[in-house]
Amino acid sequence: MIFSVLDWLIVAAYLVGMVAIGFYFSTRQTSTKEFFLGGQRFGSLAMSLSILATGVSAITFIGQPGVVVERDWSTLMAGLVAVPAAVIVARVFVPFFWNLKLTSAYEYLEKRFDARVSILCSVLFLMLRGLLAGVAIYAPAIALSAVTGWNITGCIVISGILTLIYTSLGGMSAVVWTDIVQAVVLFGGALLAACMLAGQLPGGVGDWVARASADHKFNVFDFEFSWVKLTFWSSTIGGLFYTLAFYGADQVLVQRYLSSSSLKQAQKSLYLNALYLVPVNLIFFVIGTLLYLFLQDHRTSFPPGLSSDQIFPYYIVRYLPAGLPGLMVAAIYAAAMSTLSSVLNSLAAVTINDFYKRWKPRETEEHYVRLSRRWTTGWGVLAISTALLAVHINSSVLLAAIKGGSLFMGAMLGTFLLGMLSSRPTPLSAFIGCLAGVFVAFGAGFATPLEMLWLTLLGTVTTFTTGLLVSAIWPADAGQIAKARTLTIFRERGTTPAAEASSLDQAILNQKQL
Repeated sequence: MIFSVLDWLIVAAYLVGMVAIGFYFSTRQTSTKEFFLGGQRFGSLAMSLSILATGVSAITFIGQPGVVVERDWSTLMAGLVAVPAAVIVARVFVPFFWNLKLTSAYEYLEKRFDARVSILCSVLFLMLRGLLAGVAIYAPAIALSAVTGWNITGCIVISGILTLIYTSLGGMSAVVWTDIVQAVVLFGGALLAACMLAGQLPGGVGDWVARASADHKFNVFDFEFSWVKLTFWSSTIGGLFYTLAFYGADQVLVQRYLSSSSLKQAQKSLYLNALYLVPVNLIFFVIGTLLYLFLQDHRTSFPPGLSSDQIFPYYIVRYLPAGLPGLMVAAIYAAAMSTLSSVLNSLAAVTINDFYKRWKPRETEEHYVRLSRRWTTGWGVLAISTALLAVHINSSVLLAAIKGGSLFMGAMLGTFLLGMLSSRPTPLSAFIGCLAGVFVAFGAGFATPLEMLWLTLLGTVTTFTTGLLVSAIWPADAGQIAKARTLTIFRERGTTPAAEASSLDQAILNQKQL
């Protein structure tokens, strides 16, 4: 089956609908609170679907089945440990950040330490998400290129431009409501793919399990402890720290629960998201397994040069009846655009709140919103450019994205933990610790055979221990410790960190005046 007129109409209707949502919300963007937090009007159901759609990108939709075809289920635990990670963040991080009334997560680091630490982690975030945004565009471009035969460069440019249009126009409101639509399309498409594959395979579930088991596809519980290969331990422990960093220290996710209508709704959105994660992760592993079996039965029908990331798109366009390829390509676009739009909005939020407002604090809200749109567009252009460079990368997009994130996110998580868990680390110790975490993670990532899921743990531990060591050598004084205690999770019950810090600042000011 080739891409039919019906398929084209389905994809076109989906893309036009996403842009229309951006235009609908464009007139409401009158302040940065509206543009970056959607006016904090979102309930738990809407936000949980937005978080889910943001976390499950086209990198997952295309890359995870490809990894299963090429390897096995060894990365499953890395996805499942996101459940306890989401619960931990809901119980610890969400109330902590919510009470500080932040727009950017890195504003906390300036309150707790100083501007140097905040700017350093903001720069790390911009580097990390600026690069991964390009990968998010590149993944669906693979599908569109395989379907149409177009040059992949054109596919990247088209998908990137459409996403940045509705994101720059409608801000967070457009991002969340398109996420909701995209979540339905995305997971409807995943279930459809699994059902179609099952219907095209001979035998039944027992036969499929036996065949896949004989080829060692269900390799999840490999309890060998190894630093250099993917086993149960690296997938579970390393995956836990990776997802803790993703949910707790990444502005893309932090901005989601800060956009909720209340603290209770923000926490509930993460609990709901935790419920979704098990079936959502399993469906992509099931698709990969069924696709592997289908490939074994139709080996001669698949071109020998296909990479693991291209097998699923090739199956979609060649083996599904008219109309369904259009739905599946729309699902791939839903996965990509939900992640990209969230990233672009968060990149602009950090740029404006952590950098521009630092030097231009007295401009009008109209000015900030206008500039926010420009920066959203600028980051979108950079993401498109990065995606064009990603065309020359031959490795799995899923694994490349995980490794890229691991190099930065450990140091960022370690810096937040330094501030939240102890009142003794100083601004200098946090700054040195964060730099040490980045350098050690990069060194291990490129100069050693360390399995990439350990990299986030390594960066976190390096940052945290280095920070504590430096603070022991150059300790904080009693006044600094007392003020810092109001910005840790061990503050006095019944008070908010923002109120405590404000009261302490006023007391110090009064004492100076006396």
